[in-house]
Amino acid sequence: MVILITAAILFSGSLVVAVFFYFWASSGTLAPEHLSEILTYSKPGVSEGNSKEVFRIMSYNIGYLSGMSNSLPLREDKDFFDNNKKEFIRLLNSVQPDFVGYQEMDFHSHRSHYADQLRDVVSGFGFAYAAKAINWDKRYVPFPNWPPAAHFKRMVSGQALTSNFPIISNRRIVLEKIKNKPFYYRAFYLDRLAQVVELEVGKRQLVIINIHLEAFEKETRKRQAQEVLEIYRSLKDQYPVLLIGDFNCVPPFATRKHGFLDEPDLDFFSHNVVTLFLKEESLREAILHGQKKISERESFTFPSDQPSRKLDYIFYNHHEIKCLNAYVLDIDSSDHRPMIMEFSFKDQVK
Repeated sequence: MVILITAAILFSGSLVVAVFFYFWASSGTLAPEHLSEILTYSKPGVSEGNSKEVFRIMSYNIGYLSGMSNSLPLREDKDFFDNNKKEFIRLLNSVQPDFVGYQEMDFHSHRSHYADQLRDVVSGFGFAYAAKAINWDKRYVPFPNWPPAAHFKRMVSGQALTSNFPIISNRRIVLEKIKNKPFYYRAFYLDRLAQVVELEVGKRQLVIINIHLEAFEKETRKRQAQEVLEIYRSLKDQYPVLLIGDFNCVPPFATRKHGFLDEPDLDFFSHNVVTLFLKEESLREAILHGQKKISERESFTFPSDQPSRKLDYIFYNHHEIKCLNAYVLDIDSSDHRPMIMEFSFKDQVK
């Protein structure tokens, strides 16, 4: 009897600890007003936007600067992240983008040694303005599952946009959440966002929609894509709009849609969400309509070490924006490669 009572007490105590840990770990620490912020670092002359004719935008899933170790059950040391940061800043100084949209950027996370990667990038390159949108605020993320030493733990991560031009507004829109997973999976999972940023570019207003769609569940990704398309439609008649980000889907005309060496179970034959955007009359995709034609292989953005597919896109409202050039850059500071689009406003070329 004593043994049974002791066992019951130990079990009850363990259950209480497990429940406490679940609610503590899956909770966040940020106040609602800090989930979406606009940051100003300096104020360059607005006249530059009036005279400038060609602009350059980059879309980059920065993979929290973890290179190809992103999905591996290990934690790289701080020097590893610092070296990737320096490599990326060198790229920025070479390319000189006016706008950069980021996915998977860490602001205060254990996995990246608590670096504020937005601050580091801004200080390294010199952007004047930034907007961030948090999509992962957890006290302890127990992933990867094993070993525990590789757990992400404290997590503050999300999307961001840096700009040389003033940011007027920054909206954080949470897309439909994944449903067909256990409650404990959903409790620790990130939000998928559409970050909608309005900017003042000279006398114009430009809207950039920065997205990161669901990676693993096709039906959820499809519904999220439909939400994003409705957001775009609500803006396209008022502003020039750029729709950028990690769509987590290959183009419908991709030569390979399954059998990838890094993810052999991946299948893009059904639910191709990119088709939704390609069919939208006012939208065009930069790689397809850039003046310099590139091969399918040159358009691949993932994985960065041996690219086999295109997951990242820049779409634009072609009634308002003219695509001059588009290409993918070779860099291994993330598991994705960044995409660049050079563009002008249509009223400049009429």
